[in-house]
Amino acid sequence: MDEARKRKWDITLGMFGPVLTVAGILVGVWQFNAGERNRTNLEYQLIEKKDLTEFRRKLWLERLSSYKSVAGLAGEIAAYPKPDNKFDQLVRNFDSSYWGLMVLVEDKNVEQQMIEFHLATRRLQTQEDHRREVEAAR
Repeated sequence: MDEARKRKWDITLGMFGPVLTVAGILVGVWQFNAGERNRTNLEYQLIEKKDLTEFRRKLWLERLSSYKSVAGLAGEIAAYPKPDNKFDQLVRNFDSSYWGLMVLVEDKNVEQQMIEFHLATRRLQTQEDHRREVEAAR
């Protein structure tokens, strides 16, 4: 190769070197930015899942508390010897607990069971009222 040709190749390579360097830097910056975007998206997804889990946990705890309260009242009603004024007060407490927080946290199965229990207590109260009327009429 002659000297002019070598010089031409040196100049050509000398020009492409910085262009390739700048292109490499630009590709690196683009890859970094894409990685940061993906990392940010993953962080947002994890935060969203964490918030949803926390919400479900709080709802479960509210449901548990509500169920405990209503179950305690239902147990007192079921164990009460015979309907009287105290029994009526327990039923009213049960109804107020049921129509309070429980309405917000119950599922369909619990709702149906609570309605059936409520109707059973009302039937029992009605039977007792009828029995009292019959005894009073005697």
